[in-house]
Amino acid sequence: MTLEAHQESDQKVLDEASLHNYNNSSRRFSDQPDFVLGLPVKVSWETVEEMTFGFRTRILADEKSDYSVYEGFWEPVYGSQVMVMRYNTTACTSTSPGNSRGVLEAEKKAALSMHHKNILSLAGYCNCDNTMILIFPSAKRGSLETNIYGTGSVAKHLILTFQDRLQIAIEIARGVRYMHEECPQGPIVHGELLISNIFLQRDLRPLISGFGKATWLHLKQLSKPIPNQKFSLRDYIDLESCARLKSDIFSYGILLLRLFCKTSVPRDDKTLIEWARPLLVKGAFHELLDEKWDVDIHEMFRVMYTASQCTETSPDSRPCMSEA
Repeated sequence: MTLEAHQESDQKVLDEASLHNYNNSSRRFSDQPDFVLGLPVKVSWETVEEMTFGFRTRILADEKSDYSVYEGFWEPVYGSQVMVMRYNTTACTSTSPGNSRGVLEAEKKAALSMHHKNILSLAGYCNCDNTMILIFPSAKRGSLETNIYGTGSVAKHLILTFQDRLQIAIEIARGVRYMHEECPQGPIVHGELLISNIFLQRDLRPLISGFGKATWLHLKQLSKPIPNQKFSLRDYIDLESCARLKSDIFSYGILLLRLFCKTSVPRDDKTLIEWARPLLVKGAFHELLDEKWDVDIHEMFRVMYTASQCTETSPDSRPCMSEA
């Protein structure tokens, strides 16, 4: 079945479910949680089945991913659509650092630690023997990956202009800066800052998700603080921690290339960097862009210069997010 056919089939299921179930006042979910703002709610398997209408509302996702994504309705908490991630059996039984238990604990910690308009926080979860479910507020436009590389009917409805992409990039940077430099429980290293982990609201506000491999760093005390002297983040963390933060900066640089380069660029990140770096070094930024865009030359140079800085080979040469 083609991507377009999948999309039409999924939408039909959603429409039928919405008409016959969600608006049916006689139907009530079995879990009626006492929802506390910022605290993820534990729900039953039956509730998850009800909100996804028997897992019939699957959204197309990367087949290489550890989870499948479904659209659902969660009346007790949001009274509207939610996004449901169902992890596969392999991810749930793995003993690696990114296994389901570790992912769940990290997502719960992220929900309690971070409160920012560009962070997508966990709303609910269900942890069973052979699978794990994570529930998030719905992002109406889907993932940034779908918006950039969508094909067929998907591409027609998800067109992003140069200015749209610029605003998305700026807001993602604000979210990363919050994680690295402003969060009271931080610094926090995301660890998987990918376009598949960025979701867009209907107004194109980006939401950073996927905190399953996030790391919380510890700030060190300065031995003799000097009054009126300015300090940077580098003064408060060790070299290893700084390198971890700079891995997020590198990922942000790749994200910029994905946002602004031609859609025909290599899909593998390593190959993308090998292709783009010589052009970035030469300043041949126009060769990276899609020719059909109406581009602001000043903003184009600003974006590509930032991408060049963020993807420097040496972590020390990459800027902090507040400097990018």
